[in-house]
Amino acid sequence: MNIQHPDLVVRYIKTKNKIRRIVSYRNNDCELRKKHEHIQHFLADNFVPSIFSKGYVRKRSIYHNAIAHLYNDYFIMLDIKDFFPHICHKQLSDMIFYELNKLTPNQINKLECKELIDLCSVSSRGLPLGFVTSPILSNIYLKEFDGIFYGRLRSLKLANVIYTRYADDLVISFKTTALQTHSDIDERIQEIASELLARYGLQLNKHKSRSYNMHTSNHVRITGVNIVIDSKGRRHLTVGRAIKNKLYWDAIHCFESNKQDAELVQKIKGMQSFVLSIEKCGYEDCYSENMMKKVYILGFDSLRQLIDSF
Repeated sequence: MNIQHPDLVVRYIKTKNKIRRIVSYRNNDCELRKKHEHIQHFLADNFVPSIFSKGYVRKRSIYHNAIAHLYNDYFIMLDIKDFFPHICHKQLSDMIFYELNKLTPNQINKLECKELIDLCSVSSRGLPLGFVTSPILSNIYLKEFDGIFYGRLRSLKLANVIYTRYADDLVISFKTTALQTHSDIDERIQEIASELLARYGLQLNKHKSRSYNMHTSNHVRITGVNIVIDSKGRRHLTVGRAIKNKLYWDAIHCFESNKQDAELVQKIKGMQSFVLSIEKCGYEDCYSENMMKKVYILGFDSLRQLIDSF
């Protein structure tokens, strides 16, 4: 497909380290998006995702990506370099053919696999950031990798080794009683990941590889969610104080303004839903007495009640 397709718009977004090209639809009702949504539903109905993949899968989220590692002590974070742009169409086609015909034979033929990828891409390699089909296609691409990688991790005989993947972020954790870093294990796991990813035309971003030991730190952050050890030694998930403080002040400002901004209200409710999805309840415990006193003065028993009043 040509990038100049009338249903497509190209945007460039500046992130911390690079400029990303996003190929999006001109509008939600355009013909191409409708075709992609049909393909996405077809793939979702006929593909069984890897148990290790926590992103772009029904009923899985960053919460599930973090909680899987809750009771381990040593964490290794790896990142696939430029994942979506480097997905090989030939290998992806073979994987679609295998995965979709595994449960239902003759579900799709090889020519249809190629035509599907052609319709869901804008060049001879890679998947566009912005297409509704790219996430599930990327999970199909790495399903085989996930299984082989976990098998290789198990062969290292680490205690309670856990592996999860959220798109291009790989997290490996295991139990340890040692205070020191496990540099030998770090290096070996990176070697295994690099060797396997090379089979799929991918490589690690070595600058983003990092490791943490909960014996020397009381928290670790996994795809935006913190695993924290409290003063009583109990572990739990949290989004962090900064996000909850922003939620508080945005809500107070919105309530006190004479004219509530509909976009801000939607943003606040979305942020609260995100916080509740991670912490479930009790997220207001971090607020000071003076902060909660302000909520009570406004006539509410809790910040959540105030937000729900919008």
